[in-house]
Amino acid sequence: MVRSAEADIESIVDLGELAGIDREPQRCECDHGDETAYAPCGRRAKWRVTIDCVCGEGHPRRVELLCSRCLRTVRQEYGREAITARRL
Repeated sequence: MVRSAEADIESIVDLGELAGIDREPQRCECDHGDETAYAPCGRRAKWRVTIDCVCGEGHPRRVELLCSRCLRTVRQEYGREAITARRL
């Protein structure tokens, strides 16, 4: 049962029917497109990857959801010291 603080209305919500991000398999976000368009990989993501800038210019940290193949490619491009990967 859910109560609304605004109008004191009670309604019953079946939580199983609510669409949730965690209920569907998450997809790899790695960009396989060209310079003009973003084209996500689309494979099932298995890793939450944090990429830290190590160049010293203070670039922001990036977080991406990646499949194992794209994680391997990112590690080759950026080096292992800049990558933190956690299993989803």
